[in-house]
Parts: sequence; structure tokens; C-alpha cells
Amino acid sequence: MSHLRANCIIFISALVLLWVVGTSHSIGAQTATAPYRLQAGDVLQITVAGYTDLTFDSRNPIEIRPDGKFSYPYAGEVVAEGKTVSEITAILTEALRNQLRNPDVTVNVIRYRTRQIYVLGEVQKPGAYSLPNGESVGIREAIALAEGLTDNASRETATLFCIGQAPQPVDLSKILVGDSDSGNIVLQPGDTLVIERRNLVSVVGEVENPGSYQLPDRGKISDALAMAGGFIQDKQTGGTTANKTQALLIKPDQTTVPVDLAGILSGQRPEADIIMGTGDTLLILEARNQVAVLGEVGQAGSYYLSKREKLSALLAMAGGVTQAADLQHIHIISPNGEQYTVNYEPLLREGVGGPDVLCAPGDTVIVPANRNRAAVFGAVASPGVYTIETGDTILDLISKAGGIVPDKSAPEHTLVMHKTSPDAQPAPVNLQRIMEGRADPEELMIQNDDIIFVPESKQLHWQDWASIITSAANLWWLFGKF
Repeated sequence: MSHLRANCIIFISALVLLWVVGTSHSIGAQTATAPYRLQAGDVLQITVAGYTDLTFDSRNPIEIRPDGKFSYPYAGEVVAEGKTVSEITAILTEALRNQLRNPDVTVNVIRYRTRQIYVLGEVQKPGAYSLPNGESVGIREAIALAEGLTDNASRETATLFCIGQAPQPVDLSKILVGDSDSGNIVLQPGDTLVIERRNLVSVVGEVENPGSYQLPDRGKISDALAMAGGFIQDKQTGGTTANKTQALLIKPDQTTVPVDLAGILSGQRPEADIIMGTGDTLLILEARNQVAVLGEVGQAGSYYLSKREKLSALLAMAGGVTQAADLQHIHIISPNGEQYTVNYEPLLREGVGGPDVLCAPGDTVIVPANRNRAAVFGAVASPGVYTIETGDTILDLISKAGGIVPDKSAPEHTLVMHKTSPDAQPAPVNLQRIMEGRADPEELMIQNDDIIFVPESKQLHWQDWASIITSAANLWWLFGKF
């Protein structure tokens, strides 16, 4: 299932890159000609002609604080984040009118905060890109920075992630055609643009040309079957070994949906011809005497059976299981769509356990990938997603990520997102206390799908970092459980 691994790589790239975002807010969509809007961390030079006591030059500039404000005489606390230089100039000029006659105020940005955007997914060079100082970069220009789209990229839709905002769908069809700025949203520091893969599905089993295919938008099961050349044909008899009555649709999370092929092909049940999504696999079953073995095995495919056979023998025929296999949740699906799960780890790993499960001709065996994993990112040597074992703690996971980076981390605060639900909130954990052996047992616990974040900067409050990690968690759920 190479498409599943591809989605995994895209997600890991997105998750790892999000930790460097140093702001908890992004400005909404603007046109490509919009002026630059100030951010926390920008450094300003403010000059008032003839008044040195009101002038803050390069030797004594004003930096916009993390809360987006700065202090100025007679103006008090000025909200700068999200405003243009012209707007700040007007605010200060108006504030000084009560003290000066015709104040001549000039505001310039002399140093910008670290300004990066992230272009991920189906582009030639996914990664982080620095924005030119004071210049606007739209989605079209961001794609150009990443050296364009791949052959598998969708030319119609993408997703824009802005910190603290819901994911925003982007209509690429208008942006990529011609020079029109229609829909060419300006990207702000910290924004992440994810270029999605075209509707790529797999067709396996008893078809002429099994493999992966790019369906048109809203492509259906019948479209996928046609692209794979239809049912496999016996060159001697002219017949087919395929089961033309029932098939299985396997979703990326390994759940299965029975497919009424007879109803689709006869036209009597058009509603059964459902739309396939990216990552779906259509399995055309064999009419007799074969078992399909899919997933984390050496050689996935169909294998001939003249009678019931042990599962261990079937897995041996398929080249054995891979190291990534989840042996506790092997799925066996009968031709009528009924399925059950087998925990085969005791037998295959240790040579002990109950009687070997028997499989019958027409069954489908799916060996899923091990899903016991958690993510760690932030100020660690190798951010990413790692396999966890029973009893692993936060320190074990950080160790797998190469340990924390001492000169960058703020170990008094580690954020833990327990992914029991998409709206789970991150909780602060004192990593320093854990490292010193003074932690409560609850603080050490780690769950499947957890996200651990070690902040780099001490300048932001932990609630600000919580906004960042929650946005990262949105990606976790966007790409699904792979």
C-alpha cells in the first residue's frame, strides 16, 4: 500500500515543520496586492521631525512584543499586530496632535521577525520558505518557491492552515490558470499550504491490470474497474476467474465495505456505484480457490487454495510479515463481507498460542501496519512519528527522537496532546521535574496517538504554544489514521 506510506510521509513532514512556527495568530486571507501587516517580533524605527525625545532610531528601536503591542509616549499601548505601517503612522500622528502642532511622524520596519511559510504535500521540494522582507507572497508564488507541483498533485484543491483558524480549502483551478489574482491568497508567516494528491486509488485482485490509478473527481467504482482493464480473462476459455457478484472496498484505515458488483454492472443498483476516495483499494475477489493476502507482507497478492489452509501457511506463501506488521489485529474477511480479527502475535513471535486459524478459499487476509505510534516535535534532535511499546514513557519517546536540544529547549514546559478525540486540549507537563525523577506517575504516561511538544522559546506563554500544537493536531486528523 504505497499510497498509505506516501500519506504518512506528507503528514510527518507537516507535523515536523509546524513546531518552528513562533506566532499564535495569522491574519486572514488578503489579495496579492495587500501591504505587509506587522507581526510580533518586528522592529520599528519611529521618527518625529524636530523631536529627538520622541524619536526611536536604529540605536534605540521599538520591538513589537509577543502580545502584538508596543508602548509609545502620549499614545500608551499601541496595538500593532495586524496593522500596516501607514495605519501605525496615522495612530501615532493622531495621538501627538494634542501635544504638537502638525506632528511629522515617520514609521519604518528596520528588522522583520523570522518569517517563514510552509509548502507541503505534492510539490517538487516541500519545506519551509522565507518570505522576502515586506513583500507579499501569494499561493501561486509559494508553489513556485517549492519548484512547482508533482505529477500526482491535484490541480483543483489544496488546504491552507493558519494558526488558530480552521483549515481553509483553496481553489487551485483559478490560481494556476493565467495571471489573475482571483483566489491568490497572500500567505502570512507561519501559514502552511498543503497541496493534496489527486484521487489516487488502487485496484487489486482479479483484474487485467492491477495497480494504482488516478480517478477523475467523483470517480466511482465502475470507473476504477474500467481503468484496471476489467475482469481478468482466461485466454483459453474466454471466461473469467473473478467473482462478478461481490467485491470489497478497503478504506485507508483498513475498514471494508462490501460492493454489490452485480447490481452495479446490471444497472439495477446505481446507488451501489459509490464514489472512491484517495487511498481506497478496490479488491476484486476470485470466484473460487484463491485467498488474497494484503498489507504488511513480503509479496501481497492472490494465492491458490484447494482446501482450507492455516493462516501461518498463507503468510509464508506471501513472503512472511514485515517488521511494521501489527500481528495483534490481522483481519480475515469472508466472501460475503463478514470479518473477524485475529491476535496472532503469540504464535508468530514466540511459537506458542492456540490452534492455527484456518482460512477458506475466497477469504481475504489483511495484515495492517502497526499503529502503536506517537509524535514528538519541537526542540528535539529528530522530530517525527515513532513506534511505541507498552510501558513507554514521555522520556522513552523523547529518547527515540534523539533527546532534547539543551541550548534551545525550555524543559520546564512540555505540552502533551492526548489524542483521544479531535478536540482534545494539550496539557502542560514539567519536563524538568520528570528528568529529575520527581514526576508523578500520571505525568510519565503516554498513549497511542499522543503528540509530545518540547517548546523552544520561553517568550511565549504555554497557552500560546497550545494553540500551535492544536493546529498540528488538526493535520494528524486531516490525514487520518495511517
